[in-house]
Amino acid sequence: MRLIITDQASQAIIKELALQAGDGVRFFGKQVPGQPVNHDHKQGYAKDNHPVRPIIHVHKDAIDYHINFADAWFFGSHDCLIDYDEAEGVIFTFPDAPDGISSASIDYERFLQ
Repeated sequence: MRLIITDQASQAIIKELALQAGDGVRFFGKQVPGQPVNHDHKQGYAKDNHPVRPIIHVHKDAIDYHINFADAWFFGSHDCLIDYDEAEGVIFTFPDAPDGISSASIDYERFLQ
């Protein structure tokens, strides 16, 4: 799993969230209950200066970007490219994610125990 954040995406996120050097951003998957996992280009992110068991961390432009263990069910072992598009804003691309329905579960952490 790799987390790749382009310069354009990083700058757009910094501006949108009014981030300062040393702040953090958490990425998370958006999921509709009862629907298949959808690795589309619109996922979530929020300012978060306190990572909880991060599974991946990227330091870029003095900002700490991360994905927490609680979201491992969504990101799995997929590479994630975060980019910026003038029309769409911040977009997520999962080059190696399956196109079809996934059997991922939000109860992933309990499964591992």
